[in-house]
Amino acid sequence: MKTKNKTYLTFLCSSCNHNRNRYQTSYFRAWLQYKSDNIFAAGPVVIIPILALISICLILIFSSLYLWSGETHTYSQSLWETFMRTLDPGSAAEDTGGIHRLISAAVTMCGIFIISTLIGALTTGMEGKLAELRKGRTKVVETNHTIILGWSSKIFDIINELVLANENQHNPSIVILAPKDRIEMQEIISQKIDGNKNTKIICRNGDPMSIHDLNILSPNNARSIIILAPLNDNPDVSVIKTILAITNNPQRTKLKFHIVAEIKERNNIEVARIAGADEVVFVHADEIIARIIAQSGRQSGLSIILSMLLSFKYDEIYFKYEPLLVGKTFNDALFLYRTSSVIGLMFADETIKICPSRDTIIHQNDQIIVIAEDDDAINLSSNNTSVTTIFEATISSIQTNNEKQTNIEKNIILGWNSKGSLIAKQLDNYVSEGSELHILTNMDKAKKIITEQLVNELERQKLYLHSGDITNRLDLEKLNL
Repeated sequence: MKTKNKTYLTFLCSSCNHNRNRYQTSYFRAWLQYKSDNIFAAGPVVIIPILALISICLILIFSSLYLWSGETHTYSQSLWETFMRTLDPGSAAEDTGGIHRLISAAVTMCGIFIISTLIGALTTGMEGKLAELRKGRTKVVETNHTIILGWSSKIFDIINELVLANENQHNPSIVILAPKDRIEMQEIISQKIDGNKNTKIICRNGDPMSIHDLNILSPNNARSIIILAPLNDNPDVSVIKTILAITNNPQRTKLKFHIVAEIKERNNIEVARIAGADEVVFVHADEIIARIIAQSGRQSGLSIILSMLLSFKYDEIYFKYEPLLVGKTFNDALFLYRTSSVIGLMFADETIKICPSRDTIIHQNDQIIVIAEDDDAINLSSNNTSVTTIFEATISSIQTNNEKQTNIEKNIILGWNSKGSLIAKQLDNYVSEGSELHILTNMDKAKKIITEQLVNELERQKLYLHSGDITNRLDLEKLNL
């Protein structure tokens, strides 16, 4: 009985050892496969050094075998023959002797495996790098560049103007970050932009509200940053978050950013200013457009002048600090520039005055506002005596008429959109008391806004609402245009 129990226990122990060995073998295989998978997943950076190490080991081993076979007389000669057969299988064609050929065949097979693996790793690495470049996630190393964050229909006009402004700059660049495919952005820009001249346009894919994505653009080295309002339900919230991501970036320098941001709702400007402090200038595009439309509608030709002043294709408006003007009057500054026209001052507290009093003193940190062909054309003139004399003689003959015209005006707005109320309120600032404003629209939502809200906001104009289609001639004739 004891013998049977002993035999049974021996069988159990051997079975346990067998299972343990099988488990260890299975675990070792899984571990080896796991490590090899990690090596290949790491890419060429890891694969190439490992292949180099394997190649060195194989060359040393087979060189010793060559020397042992007696086919070579020195170890250095064995190393050279092994190395050549690893790279070139044809080197073994003239080998003689069974052992020599057997060793050469083994070396050649190992060489083919190593070279093919190396080529595959390099090809995979190149494809991965190209895929990464297509995604637009690589870091931008530029200085004095302009960054545009976001994407909208306005971006093409902005790029066109920046290209014109950069014509006299050395190696200028525009960097765009938007949640769009980089290739798609480049194709759209190439179709919409009439040549980028000397300006380099770089597109990157990413989220403007992400600090990590912003760091790709080298914002600390940028000349200016433009933030476009996105096309979503809360564009101003996205703009404010983008500003906070820029200004609160842990990697930012102590230098102030020059940021221009688009705001859709005027009610959000105060909150946005808190977020941007003194580093951001906010542009309420709808209000600016409404002002231009209202003023252009009352003054024929004004739209042409504004288009020329606001485009870099013609003369532009510039701000410039000139130390030599400190202590002089605005009248003196008028005659110190022969190739540009001084039109105003921006004081140290950033308040702006167009055509200030002629005896206004220019203080430290005040900037002049000039109209010039380009920023490099704003140069002080040494001889201004003759110009001053002519101006003084002319200014004395000018008579100022301070009488305000009180003509009753009749203005008509055809159609309606989000800028309609702004245009109507802007017109109210310029017209005389008792003027009329006629609005033609067939939109029920617009009619509700006009009758319930806008009618109570106008002080100088009488509001008349007409229902009709702006493309219908009969409806237009009813307005007595």
